[in-house]
Amino acid sequence: MGSHFIPTTSNVVCYEKKKDICLVAMKSGESIMFQGSVLVASIFGDAIIMGHRLHSVIASEITTENRLSIDLNSNITFHPVFSPKTHSLLEIESIKKQEMTTRKLSHSGIIACSTTMSMINKLLSNVNLAEERYDTILVLRDFSWCGIQDIEHVTSSFFNNIFTDNLANNKKIDRDTEIEQSKRDLFNIKGFYPIFDEVSGTTAIKISPSWKNSANQLMDDTLNFSVPPIAIISGHKNVGKSTFSRYLVNNLLNVCPKVAYIESDVGQSEFTPCGLVSLNILNSPIFGPPFTHIQQPYRSYFIGHNSPRDDPDYYLDCLRELVTAYRRDIACGSEYGMYDDGQVHVPLIINTHGWSKGMGYDLYLHIIGFAKPTHIFQFYSATFTNQNLPSLPEYIVSPTDQAPPKVAFVEAIDSSERSNRASDHRLLTFLSYFYSTNAMAVNQVDTKWWGFNLPLIRRVPWCLDWSKGLTGGVFMLSGEVPLSQLLYALNGSIVGLIGDIDNPYTSEQVDKDVISVKELKDPRSRTQPPNYFPCPDFPPPSPTKHNCLGLAIIRSIDPASHSFHVLSPLPSSVLFKTNAIVKGTLELPVWFMLDHITNSSLGVCGIPWKRVPYLRVEAGEGIGYAAPKVRRNIRRRGQENQNI
Repeated sequence: MGSHFIPTTSNVVCYEKKKDICLVAMKSGESIMFQGSVLVASIFGDAIIMGHRLHSVIASEITTENRLSIDLNSNITFHPVFSPKTHSLLEIESIKKQEMTTRKLSHSGIIACSTTMSMINKLLSNVNLAEERYDTILVLRDFSWCGIQDIEHVTSSFFNNIFTDNLANNKKIDRDTEIEQSKRDLFNIKGFYPIFDEVSGTTAIKISPSWKNSANQLMDDTLNFSVPPIAIISGHKNVGKSTFSRYLVNNLLNVCPKVAYIESDVGQSEFTPCGLVSLNILNSPIFGPPFTHIQQPYRSYFIGHNSPRDDPDYYLDCLRELVTAYRRDIACGSEYGMYDDGQVHVPLIINTHGWSKGMGYDLYLHIIGFAKPTHIFQFYSATFTNQNLPSLPEYIVSPTDQAPPKVAFVEAIDSSERSNRASDHRLLTFLSYFYSTNAMAVNQVDTKWWGFNLPLIRRVPWCLDWSKGLTGGVFMLSGEVPLSQLLYALNGSIVGLIGDIDNPYTSEQVDKDVISVKELKDPRSRTQPPNYFPCPDFPPPSPTKHNCLGLAIIRSIDPASHSFHVLSPLPSSVLFKTNAIVKGTLELPVWFMLDHITNSSLGVCGIPWKRVPYLRVEAGEGIGYAAPKVRRNIRRRGQENQNI
């Protein structure tokens, strides 16, 4: 396992001292597998990454000296590519150039400036295309400035070297290490670690023929159907549904400018932290695992749990509304049309949960019922047959009121290749979300997209006035919490911030509320609790009227000024739309309460451990010192030979 590419001074061209850009000339079939992060663009020929084809942006013809050059007025778009070892590593493969049978599509990314274009032309002068017969020339740029690699330091040794491989930190020098390092040095890109020999603990993404056939079929139908297709991906947990979803999206973006994506797996969401179902509009390929591409959804709802088990009816209501929003606003909306002539081609991918037994399977059938998919991709395993879903009912395979869906079976991946638990992935996504910056949303260059340099415990919180700004009140989705204990239950918890779908909030109201928060600092003001809607006496916020803006941590509460002190990565323009908060059962990771910059053995933010609230370093003792954990993977003796 490793890269099918031998780097030399002829096919890897870079500045001797500048470690932020290089050219890589490849022949068809060659590939580079790597760990780390990098910006990639193709300037000659085609390359493919995780199903998405990067097309040439070269504007001029080859000169008589067999040299290439790019037009400084053209656009070169770089795409971020993340390849941590928490997931299967990505490969960049050179392929034969494809004749454009459809209109050339442009997707969002990082646009190269004139200085970068000039540097590329200087490097191109060293590449003899005709003599070596290269099929693809890629530009690689340093992407370490985004800050994602610093996530390793937040969790101490928990996620050590997920972006920086062991060779970069290996103090033991032998001949094999020297050879591997010499190959890497040719690229001279910080944070980019090509892998040429087999490395323990790492695997590459393997795309099976069934995946390729399914993606090709969906692309053809997207171009030929009169209405955009709706595809549902289903299967047991840990079979590769999320990876296949990304692969499908990347393939569809080869023929569509945008793809809609509904995430129904609240335990391992693709574009949001867990506990949410969401509708996302994607206009750029996905190169990396979920925690590397967190984004603000078009519409989302706060379920508040890692599973729909606690309130399946509300879960289905939210998903039904997401499908309705897609059909009403996107599939038939001119804003998301494919071309200016009004032809609409924005297909929808629906990723389902991995709960394939009992109620979970019933929920899956309900989703098929109201989504009315044109395609169903169902995972199967020839080895672990007990993980395969039952045969679909006849009323789904042969419906009487619509055309039957195309059902295709796709091969499951070997889940044993990845040892990380679902809880580990949820932690990474939480860290990525709460440490993200606004620079990520606008693809700002040379500005940190993740600010791990400042711990959450040291950040200045926002003040949310519940007497004026929280008119919708507080909802509790689980547990019977009396009003007298409400603030205690909310303190130090993760909550969903709720706003109206049609929000008329104006800048004048923002200024007014900011002033009122300052006025309420007066300790003589009367303390009154927020409006409270406990479960099960009151239903959660209606999905037809309300939208989840995002998540926040209630860091502390000031009852005298009626204010919650919250930490959230959302910009102020979104935060001021909040009119309700909802608490579920999402747990605050302990890493959020630690100071990873200073010596954590002494305490938090200079406070000794004995005086730090909520935390202790000693092991707990006695009954009731910790919340019980439900273990659903332990069988009774009589169940040992039964499939659960």
